[in-house]
Amino acid sequence: MTPDNPSPLQFLADGRVCLPSNADPAAAGTVVYGWVRHHVGLDLGRNDPSALVVIKDTCYPKFSGRGWEQELGPRHLTVVFQESVQLYSYTDLADHVARRLARIPNHTLAIDASGLGAPFSSTLDLAGIAHFAVVMTAGANLTKKGKDVTVAKTLLLENLAVGLETRALTIAHDLVGKQDLLNEVGSFELASTSAGNLVLQGGGRGHHADRAIALALAYLSATHLDTSNIQVQQRLLGWR
Repeated sequence: MTPDNPSPLQFLADGRVCLPSNADPAAAGTVVYGWVRHHVGLDLGRNDPSALVVIKDTCYPKFSGRGWEQELGPRHLTVVFQESVQLYSYTDLADHVARRLARIPNHTLAIDASGLGAPFSSTLDLAGIAHFAVVMTAGANLTKKGKDVTVAKTLLLENLAVGLETRALTIAHDLVGKQDLLNEVGSFELASTSAGNLVLQGGGRGHHADRAIALALAYLSATHLDTSNIQVQQRLLGWR
């Protein structure tokens, strides 16, 4: 194997991805790990269905063109799955989520823990399902302490809007219900409170936007909550 004719990528069980070195001594100390992960967002329904959205997060290593030196290629975040689930029992919903997660490798889960979501978070804890419990508030801040997260709803949705507008986040072209999801995202609009503050609200009668919130939670996991993919550059590129 040479840098100009690399072997296929190696996908490790923990979600890391690397270029095989075949134990060539010239490759010593040059290995850079990419990743394949999934971020799952769950918005809990009260009288309406709950919504679950999955984002696939990939970033692969590549040769930089300077001998055996490696670097990370572009990161891609793509919505690959969505569904609505009408289950009134939180125990039944937790069982459904557990079955879904068992089929999604290397995942993180972020749920809406606002209001009635707090008991559901406890149900997941009892089931041994790791997750971020996200409580949406007013204001413009995000705090994280262990699995407990507090985020302003405006910040949550603005983060999603920026991801979609810059195409840092894309939606798979063959995603079932893609237009419905886009319609839900588009239903949010700026409104003014009695105090004169601008807030984002779900727009229009019939726009529950459950899947849009689930998507925003999954994307928040990718951008702010899941730190497992933070990379440290060991060498200043271009310096000898």
